[in-house]
Amino acid sequence: MERNHFLAKTGVLLSASLMFVTLNSFSQLSPESNGNTRPDLTYKQLHSSTLSEQQGLFADGLKLKLDLSVLDEVEEDRFEFDPDAIPADDIYGGMWGNRYVNTYGDLKNAPDTFIVDLENFTMPVDGYMTSNFGRRGSRRYHYGVDLKAQTGDTIYAAFDGKIRVKQYERRGYGYYLVIRHLNGLETVYGHLSKFLVDENDFVKSGQPIGLAGNTGRSFGSHLHFETRFLGKPINPNFIIDFEKKDVHKEEYLVTNSSYRKTSNSSRVVVKNNTGSSPSNYREPTNTVNSNKYVGGEVNYHRIQKGDTLGAIAKRYGISVNKICSLNNITPKTTLRIGKSIRIS
Repeated sequence: MERNHFLAKTGVLLSASLMFVTLNSFSQLSPESNGNTRPDLTYKQLHSSTLSEQQGLFADGLKLKLDLSVLDEVEEDRFEFDPDAIPADDIYGGMWGNRYVNTYGDLKNAPDTFIVDLENFTMPVDGYMTSNFGRRGSRRYHYGVDLKAQTGDTIYAAFDGKIRVKQYERRGYGYYLVIRHLNGLETVYGHLSKFLVDENDFVKSGQPIGLAGNTGRSFGSHLHFETRFLGKPINPNFIIDFEKKDVHKEEYLVTNSSYRKTSNSSRVVVKNNTGSSPSNYREPTNTVNSNKYVGGEVNYHRIQKGDTLGAIAKRYGISVNKICSLNNITPKTTLRIGKSIRIS
């Protein structure tokens, strides 16, 4: 009797154990997809040698699209935005001051002409011009343009670059920023109410850098905006069409004539409704009469992949030292693809 009871009890335990093992085994199997359950996840490792032949990468069961061209763009950005680099250092001779708008009084061997790349431009604020570049009375001069903005409106970087100056000037700019751009220009943003960036920060074109305000010598909320090269103010109208909120052309040739003042009052705000260039826009000249440093024809070479100073010099029949002298660079200066250098 006891033996039969023991055997029956043992059978029940064995049946329960078999059922547990069976259920546990089935739980490890992937269920069939019926539209109401999560589909099977496929784990797959790709090697670098097969990347170009695959549609994408698989990681942790999630498919990630990988466009190798994006990696090239990232590498290019890293090169241009080296946090330890000074933008346009070869032009400004290593000068990087954080106190004044124009700190280049002692700069020597500055290029007499220079092509500025204006691609990737962003309007600093979406407002119309309220005051132009020009005279203010008999003693003062307005070295930029004023653009309408309400206090708190976002101000954007015009081009890629690095914050050189972040200061406050009670009787002038108020809270203001100066950005040294990769293309060689510098832009000034005055009368801000708040900074959104710090000194020596790298910024992209279109990145918020501050908020508009009414600080300093100002009589109403607006943005005071300047364009400068080597510290010298250039009429922003020569570069930007403020009616269309875009640059006139993809490049601007800076010459000695770019720095000429105008006799017009800053109250003369030119509105252009004809679709043509506004009357206060003009191409700078590079003749002997307008630029004492230039004689004869000026020619440039746009740098392409694989170019070296030696190869460029040989192509145009000049010396490397001559090219360096014309462009205020050294034989060790890195040549950036797409930029232009002077060869005569």
